[in-house]
Amino acid sequence: MFFPFAKSDSIISSVPPETIPIVIIFVSIVGFTIIIERLVYFWKLKPIPGDDLKKIRDLAREKKWDEAKDILGKASLSPASVILQLAFELKRRNVEYFEDDVRQEGFRQIGLMEKYLTSLGTIATIAPLLGVLGTVIGIVRSFAEGAGTKGAEVGISEALVTTAMGLGVAIPAYVFYNYFSRSKEERTIEMENVTDLVLPHLVKQK
Repeated sequence: MFFPFAKSDSIISSVPPETIPIVIIFVSIVGFTIIIERLVYFWKLKPIPGDDLKKIRDLAREKKWDEAKDILGKASLSPASVILQLAFELKRRNVEYFEDDVRQEGFRQIGLMEKYLTSLGTIATIAPLLGVLGTVIGIVRSFAEGAGTKGAEVGISEALVTTAMGLGVAIPAYVFYNYFSRSKEERTIEMENVTDLVLPHLVKQK
């Protein structure tokens, strides 16, 4: 009688025990690369200090575009700073309907902040599933090989190792995904608040 998981006709035995761990290692490399890249990126996005924002607003009223841009360039690299610098530059060049260009730049900045976050969230989701898959394969292998055999020991080891590896990748990926999502929300809120405070002074000066 044919049984697909029997020793002689084992489907599981054809899958090398190191297959799932190698896949998890590859996923972890991708995940931690994204985490490092996003940490560096968000670390640079310092918010505009309150005192500088007041000076910039006053300079906007006085039509001192270049001075306002200089302060922004020194104070922050946040999306809000980038948008205001663009607004001042377009206003200095007397570009009509500059609000549309500023809005488009805002969407671009949000896209930059969201970069790789979907991939990191996917890794946080699939890593424990890969661990579970390895666990199932390991347990099936141990039963197929029979108690007390070397194959059974390999199967049990595979089950335990893949579970730990999957969780070891998923937990930091999930934590940093939430952290980066929160950072993106904070910078987006700052962008909206700053534009509401400063842009009206530019729009009035037509």
